[in-house]
Amino acid sequence: MIFTSANPPHMLEFLVATQAMAEFLLDHVLYVVNCAPCGPPALAETTEHRLAMAQVAAAIFGSLIIFTDLDARKDLVLEPTRMANGRERLRAEGEDYAFRVFRFNSEDRLTLVFIASMEHCRKTDGTGRDDTINKLLLNIKQRYCEFNPDLHNVIALFVGDQSQMPADLAFDSDEQSLFDRGLFAIESMSRPPLGSIQCGEKAIARGLREALLNGRLDYLTLLPKPVLSYLQAHKDCKQRLIESLTD
Repeated sequence: MIFTSANPPHMLEFLVATQAMAEFLLDHVLYVVNCAPCGPPALAETTEHRLAMAQVAAAIFGSLIIFTDLDARKDLVLEPTRMANGRERLRAEGEDYAFRVFRFNSEDRLTLVFIASMEHCRKTDGTGRDDTINKLLLNIKQRYCEFNPDLHNVIALFVGDQSQMPADLAFDSDEQSLFDRGLFAIESMSRPPLGSIQCGEKAIARGLREALLNGRLDYLTLLPKPVLSYLQAHKDCKQRLIESLTD
């Protein structure tokens, strides 16, 4: 699963998805768009546009990459939860959306591979806020969205420079037991090369903003043709995307 703002959808996400399918023998990749109404206002205002662009972009790949919002537009409830460090947060992140697949497959054996960039291969960020690993671990422990340890398991797949994968991640005994029982695992994968294009999250955001503003050709080539056509037909959407693309 790739969780994305689809702001706008770009080819690097789809290249990562197809590479992950090949390397880890995945049946499908879900391309899940964030519909949570708690981000930047300009992002919330473009929800329907982002969903429409994501749908036409994913359609290029047929049944290999499946567009979905996991029914978030119908019944998304941003539940509060308390992390192990005592901090409260809303369950509005990809790590939370992802667990909805267990609710939809409560009686089926299922492995969720959650794909994230290498920048998130950590338990907390520099300010102490919980990042991908801690969020996934907590959702497993709390059996969020009907996670069933007899049928379900989670793999966190981090994509990027594998030399930057931290070697000093520490886990308490309860967390280590999830590894030992096969309920959680951490894997890594190199990002597909894109010539001179910088592939970090911030670099992509900057490059796409410049592409939309000034037609910067290198990053403009990252936009699938159906996305370019959509943006040309929806000028108001293009301006709102530019406003919501920040460093």
